[in-house]
Amino acid sequence: MFEVFHTSRSKSRPVYLYDIAFAAGEPGRLRVTSASQTLTVGGNAYAPAQVRHGEIVSSGSLDKTTLELKVPRTSPLIEIFRVYPPEQVVNLTILQGELDDPDGEFTPVWSGRILNLGLEGLEATFSCEPIATAVRRPGLRRTYQYGCPHVLYGPQCRASKAAATTTATVQAISGSTVTLNSGWNAQATSKYLNGLLEWTGPSGGFTRTVLQVPTATQVLIGGLVRELDVGDSVSLVLGCSHGLPDCRDLHDNILNYGGQPWIPLDNPLGTKTPFY
Repeated sequence: MFEVFHTSRSKSRPVYLYDIAFAAGEPGRLRVTSASQTLTVGGNAYAPAQVRHGEIVSSGSLDKTTLELKVPRTSPLIEIFRVYPPEQVVNLTILQGELDDPDGEFTPVWSGRILNLGLEGLEATFSCEPIATAVRRPGLRRTYQYGCPHVLYGPQCRASKAAATTTATVQAISGSTVTLNSGWNAQATSKYLNGLLEWTGPSGGFTRTVLQVPTATQVLIGGLVRELDVGDSVSLVLGCSHGLPDCRDLHDNILNYGGQPWIPLDNPLGTKTPFY
């Protein structure tokens, strides 16, 4: 029925749905619509909001594909960016459909991510980048090296994050230093360097990198501490030096080691002779 309404001047009442994901889980989703009433599509409710976007074009040139999303200063979308930057990439999907379509067909017409926010007067403008720009960017090339280039716990690494995770209780918080209960560590505290500290707050989950382990009960994390209080439970995830010993002995993941630890140390074309 979508095409019937879409091609009719008298029956067509186009509306847009905006599905915004700014954190993990359902609490990290914001769903709004340009309609004047709440719409339920795919089991998800889209609340009415004052929102509009620029023209969606497909010119074949990635330097002209930035999309602007405009909302008033009172929009709930601004709250995501007001005080702290989001914990992860803010993804945006725009769906288009017809208000009076009994079949409720809504088709995705744009997908990408929100990059930044600008405020002017009573209006806020978000700059959005389509997903195609990220797909077509060249990535870093893998080199011949001793260390492992894989992202820890990533799809190439395949180390078990669950097996490397231990829980602890917060005893004190001072700036970016979190004090934990004694005996929290399942491994030597130095092995948690470059690992992760994770916790869940009222607005969703938080992840911080462990920068230092000054004492046996303290960890210094990168970034601000939000929605974390004394007595809360946190998860500590082991880090990795990206060398063969940690991959083999700490994570039991040697079969997925991505480095080349047997690169010869002596230059075969140098002045050293192999006979003495």
